[in-house]
Amino acid sequence: MKKIFFTHFIFVTSFLFAQEKDQVLSKQTQTELLRPLTVTVGGNFIVTGSFTSYASQRVDHFVSQLFLEARKQATSSINQFDILKKINEEISKFPLRDIILKRFNGEEVKIDLLRFRLTGDFKFNPYLQNDDVLIFPAFDEKTNFVSVTGAVNNPITFQFVEGDKLSDAILFAGGINKLYENVNEAEVSRLTDKGSKEEILRVKINDDFFLQRGDRIRILFDENNKRDFKVLVIGEVNKPGFIPITKGSTSIKELMIKAGGFTDKAWLQRSEILKGTSQLQMLKMKTLREDFEKSEKLNLILSEKYLNEIFLEQTKMLRMNDLYAQDSLVVIIDNLLRLLQKNSAVDFTKIFSDTTDDGKYIVDDGDIVVVPQKEELVYVFGQVKRPGFVPYQKEKQHDYYINKAGGFGERAIDDEVKIIKGNSYAWITADHKTKIDSGDFIYVPKDVPKPFAYYMREVGAASSIITAIATIILIVVQARR
Repeated sequence: MKKIFFTHFIFVTSFLFAQEKDQVLSKQTQTELLRPLTVTVGGNFIVTGSFTSYASQRVDHFVSQLFLEARKQATSSINQFDILKKINEEISKFPLRDIILKRFNGEEVKIDLLRFRLTGDFKFNPYLQNDDVLIFPAFDEKTNFVSVTGAVNNPITFQFVEGDKLSDAILFAGGINKLYENVNEAEVSRLTDKGSKEEILRVKINDDFFLQRGDRIRILFDENNKRDFKVLVIGEVNKPGFIPITKGSTSIKELMIKAGGFTDKAWLQRSEILKGTSQLQMLKMKTLREDFEKSEKLNLILSEKYLNEIFLEQTKMLRMNDLYAQDSLVVIIDNLLRLLQKNSAVDFTKIFSDTTDDGKYIVDDGDIVVVPQKEELVYVFGQVKRPGFVPYQKEKQHDYYINKAGGFGERAIDDEVKIIKGNSYAWITADHKTKIDSGDFIYVPKDVPKPFAYYMREVGAASSIITAIATIILIVVQARR
């Protein structure tokens, strides 16, 4: 029994002693890692001089920390965004490669932070030691570069270092893009010193060709069109969403079949295909995509209001009016509409017809097809007492809708009421034979009072014309005598 007790005592004592020893060693290690070091920075960096580091820091951590602190001090008093952006761009242009780390014992280590950040190989990012010196090389991004494009994941222009090979360039460009098959060759464009002549070198990727400063590399590939071509269809279709298509061969008719066809509420006269042909159109398409991704049951009316469609609506409406005679104004309106809209001219009411070519229209990747819900409303505005939407009633005349809107205003010109067709925005002078359709607009113009000077100008202009005509007649009569 005593023997067992003694053995157990020795085991417990040894364990506690080992544990205490580990704790002492751990404290010693932590103390060593927190020991301050002096590191000197020289060469082409945002700040130079001697700075405090720690034994726990590697070169990249130390350089990044030093850069962020220096940048903060350099830009703290600047509040103009453009100037701040330009300064940040300039001070960020320090070399990440070919950095020399000089040790106190005379050893020199080549530092390549770009390679470390891409590979995670700590050989290129060692721990710092006391009295280390980091020297950043001179770097001119306009001449000391290599660029890589083509079948790579991340086309890049990077700092050239003597000894770089084609494999290094591909590494810095994120590797070969797996979209492309049988990528075996690269084309290297190499200029003479004067830049007036070009040498084109075609090399095998496996040969690991040595590069020169200023080389422009294109990783060659055969075009691969196995991509996610798709069109977003939203609104009144049975299966809205992103519809896969083929490149350059899917028609709008085939697309609508894939989307399950139109619902009973589809407003085909107002349906459209949006294409990214202008900045406004691209903004509208971006917003619609984002809204659809948030909720597939997006409200198209609210989306249009958000996109400032009121301005576009007004431009459409004014285009075909007959209230003004100035040709220059009509040209301005037509051109403005052309710049704002740029949609495809497809009549959605004829997509499934075999007698027209509307259904043969080819959609492209990234297009958006919008099929709004039909509004069973007529909008009455202008010189009426309560402008706004009035529920559509089949076979009703314009005076019915005007009465529903509160009747004519005090200065309304009741014999010049205009019907603006909802599908074409054509202006028609209203009479009792004019058919009103859902989605139409009824505009009641205003009799604007004019000052006496206006009538004097009109009389003056008429008098000038009459005088000119009378003069011509007098000349003709005298010439015949």
